[in-house]
Formats: sequence, C-alpha cells, structure tokens
Amino acid sequence: MSVLIKDATVLTVDGSGTIHNPGAVFVEGKRIADVGPSDAVAARHPNAARVIDGRGKIVAPGFVNIHSHVGYTIFRGRSEDAGFAAPAALYFPMSTVMTRDDRAAIGALTYVELLSSGCTTVMELEEDVEALAPFVEKLGIRSAMGEMIGDADPDEMIKGRFVYDAKANAEQMRRATGFAERWHGKADGRITAILAPNMTISSSREQFHQVRAAADRLGLRLTVHLGWSEFEVEAAKRVHGTGPFEFARDNGLLGPDVVATHCYVVSEGDIDILARSGAHIAHCPLMNAFRGLIAPVNEFRKRGINVALGIDNMFGDYFDVIRAAIMCARIKTRDPVALLSTDALDMATMGGARAMGMENEIGSLEIGKRADLIMLDYRALGLQPVLDPVQNLAYHAHAHDVELVMVDGKIRVEDHEVVSVDRLGVIDAATRASDLAWARFEKKYGGPMAKLSSS
Repeated sequence: MSVLIKDATVLTVDGSGTIHNPGAVFVEGKRIADVGPSDAVAARHPNAARVIDGRGKIVAPGFVNIHSHVGYTIFRGRSEDAGFAAPAALYFPMSTVMTRDDRAAIGALTYVELLSSGCTTVMELEEDVEALAPFVEKLGIRSAMGEMIGDADPDEMIKGRFVYDAKANAEQMRRATGFAERWHGKADGRITAILAPNMTISSSREQFHQVRAAADRLGLRLTVHLGWSEFEVEAAKRVHGTGPFEFARDNGLLGPDVVATHCYVVSEGDIDILARSGAHIAHCPLMNAFRGLIAPVNEFRKRGINVALGIDNMFGDYFDVIRAAIMCARIKTRDPVALLSTDALDMATMGGARAMGMENEIGSLEIGKRADLIMLDYRALGLQPVLDPVQNLAYHAHAHDVELVMVDGKIRVEDHEVVSVDRLGVIDAATRASDLAWARFEKKYGGPMAKLSSS
C-alpha cells in the first residue's frame, strides 16, 4: 500500500541534516519512494492509497535502540538503587529461576514500550532469546536478536569465583547458533541474529574464540558488554591475566562488526584499542548515570568511533536516553555545548544504523531506504512554541507524544496505540510473570537480592 504524509515538518537526518517544512514523505510498499517539499511530493503522487495530514506534526526516522535486555524490565524498581551489585546480586541469580514464559511475557511488555516510544529497531540480547522472537514477528518491530551467553557458573560468580564449564559452553553455543540458523532473516527480514557473549569475565577464552568462529561462519554481527566497572577490570586481570579491552581484542571480540556496550570505565589505551579496531559503541547514558559514571562520548567521537544509543534495561521511554546522552556529555566535559541535539538525534538514528551495518537501509528518511519512521504531535503541552523542531524533540518530547510509528512501510502504532496487540493484555501478563518470578527468587535466595560473598 502507498501512504503519503504531507504538510509535516520532516527531519530527514540525511548527511546534510535537511529539514523540509512543510514537507512530505511518500511510502510505497516497504520503502520511501519520495521525500521533499510537501507541495512537490504531493503533486508527484496524486493517487496515494492513503493520505495522512501532517499539519502540526513532526516526521523523523525511527529510533535505533542499539542495546536492550527486554526481559530485564523485571528489575524495574529494584535495580536502580543496587549500583554495581546488580549483575551478581540480581541479574545472574534471576537467570536461574526465571522461566521461558516469564521472559516472553516481560519482554513483550518492553518491546511494546519501545515501539510506542518511537523505536523501530532494537538490538536485543538475553538468555533464552528465542522465547521473544514470535512476539517480535507479531508486533512488527525490527530487531537484531542474540542469545546472551557466558560459560561461568552464575552461582559461583555470586561468591566472587569464576568457574568456567566446557559443557555449559557447548550447550550455550548450540543454542546461540541454533537460534541464528532458525531465525536470521525471518519476519520478512525484520529479525536478524547476532552473537552476544555477555562480558569478558563471564566468558572463557575458549567461548570467545568459538563465538568469533561462528560469527564468521554464519555472517553475523556481535556484541559484548565492555568497560562497565572497576570490578570487571580487576576480575579480568585476575582471571584472564589482562584487562577487558585487551582480552576482547586478542580473542576476536573487537572489530568493525562488533558493538561494545557501555565503555564508561575506560583508559586512554582502551580508547586507542577501540579506535583501531573499528568497533562501534552502544552508549547507554541512563544506566551509566545511575551507576555514577559517564562514558567519554566526545572523546570517542573525536577519535572517529561510531557511537549509538541504547536504553539497556528497565526504562521504556527512548526520549529519556536522547536527553541523558546530551546531559552526560556536557557534565563529563563541563561544556554546555559539548553535544548538541542534532548530534544526539544522529546517534539515535544513523549511529544505530551504522552499528548494525544497515546504514544504507535505515536511520534516515531518504529515497530507497526502508520506511521506518515516526510521527509526533507537536500540538501538545510542553512542545510549543516550535522554534527549532530538533531541539524540541531532544529536550522536550516524550513517548506519549508519538502518534504514529511505521516499520517497513506498515503502520504499527496509530493514534498512540499499538495496532497488532492488546496493550492491557500485555501489561497484565507481564505483571503476573514478574510476581511469580520474584516469588521463586526470594524463596531460593532468601530476599529481594542474593547475598554476595568475597570468598
């Protein structure tokens, strides 16, 4: 079907930052067939099957959320005050009691939240990721998905010990590659597989080597958490005999096909390693800030490293991430113009597209690209007057201002509602799953957080 959105303010995020006001976008099938000044585009396409009035609206590329654990919304309201204890006291223990059905229900809630906030593409990594794929297909969102693996025993990690298990590694590699073989390219190409070892201290050297070999064999991209705490640095040196960035580089987990997530505990030498590798960075400023650290994004950008934005977990409004990226960069540099709204919008769209290797397909509104776009209603409290539409989007917009979301030329959110699923049904199912999972957690670990030991 063809769709013409006319008389809107169109933020193309093309190489020149072109804004058409009034502008129009004409979509035919899955792709953008025309974009430009409204009168001219409308005149060229008088027989569009559907015409959408864009007056008072902003049309922009869909956001590319380059890092998420959608099932980790189960930690909403518990992890935010846990600091660096969260992985060992919450995340790893929960993985031992959370069922496939729990993860599917809670992940569905997060995918709906992300789509509703303008994310048309999500890079998702999680245990038992295959439980989420059918819902992604139904929802209509675009997602790179990978089984998050690590062959260190999670209960031993709670005690501060790193015991790697060859049998666990073999099973995890089987699941990760099996998912890729079953789902890569499915849902009309909206689902792509990635390989996702969790982090340097939860994976053995052997696992990293096998992951790299599998990625090369299957033609998949990779992602890994890197530079996320001083504990990680100490543990990597103790367990592997080298720092996490060196370990990732030397064992195949840094390169142009790799997204390194976080990188807020990073030295000048680490930045050199990142820059030379060609890896991309998934910057998750909300999670950075809640853990009291800020990634040196401006330094990354000065070194030519591509930086994209991720929501990580627990949060559901992607506009908060865009704002946090700007604020954190300015605090880090003590420069009130260190990162501008146009920079942040590029990181949220084209930065993510580059990190996924899809810069020729998504990330901007240009002829021939996939019709992944969002429309916001600027006739709203908090968004007027509109002196600069990009600044209003970056500093003042919220998920509830997103009126329409299109993915691959199909409208997936209309009049602020997701069209393919029952929103309240999704919320209720996630609530039930969370209650059951936390009951099992507290029964096993004796409370809302597992007790850590340094022994």
